[in-house]
Amino acid sequence: MASQLFDSDSEDELPPGWEERVTTDGKVYYANHETKNTQWKHPVTGKKKVVKGDLPFGWEKNITEDGTVFYVDHVNQKTTYTDPRLAFAEEVKDNPMDFRQKFDGSSTALQVLHGRDLTGRFALITGANCGIGFETARSLAIHGATVIMACRNLLAAHEARAKILQEQASAKVEVMHLDLTSLMSVRKMAEEYEEKAWPLHILILNAGVFGAGYTLTEDNLEMTFQVNHLSHFYLTKLLVNTLMKSAPARVVVVSSESH
Repeated sequence: MASQLFDSDSEDELPPGWEERVTTDGKVYYANHETKNTQWKHPVTGKKKVVKGDLPFGWEKNITEDGTVFYVDHVNQKTTYTDPRLAFAEEVKDNPMDFRQKFDGSSTALQVLHGRDLTGRFALITGANCGIGFETARSLAIHGATVIMACRNLLAAHEARAKILQEQASAKVEVMHLDLTSLMSVRKMAEEYEEKAWPLHILILNAGVFGAGYTLTEDNLEMTFQVNHLSHFYLTKLLVNTLMKSAPARVVVVSSESH
């Protein structure tokens, strides 16, 4: 009866006396404190939900001696009994073909990574000092990943790194020199990366040039082709063993009409 009389601007808001909880395997259920009953379906919408993945960056799950589960937000120094993943729980569909697109061309990197904890993940991004590369590096670092900015202009790279650290002082960001117009530079950077004995979980081939005109590199190759394609392929080949040893790992190739 309470759900029939309940009026709210949000269909996900619970009626008075109800609480949203999560099982150990991520299923969302609803507890009615008035009747002492629980149910899988939302008391207003009738929808079922689940939470997936790890806790957001900076969160930790703890259990007391009597079995009570609570969550600690180390970033904001707060404690709660509510699973933080409930903020972005997903609806369970009866038909697997019934889905909606979660992101589109206007989505930001921070929106895509919302709620993810990438602690322990290493991501190498070429051309990470500006544009898409910088926003990708910034978002990954804010969510706990160790980001390696592989750039030709070291001054610009260090300035970009400083911006990220100014936003989040705990971010882990490294800078390495990479000149894609030189295959020797590509090989040197790959060797230096392996010498550090870092894993590599995400390799993002982002750097590129456009409208530079016909120019030959020191390797006697057309510059646009070498920078946008050949050097990236070579870099991936040189780091493939590190990627395989770090599995699961992925290689992301950023493209555009100019490529």
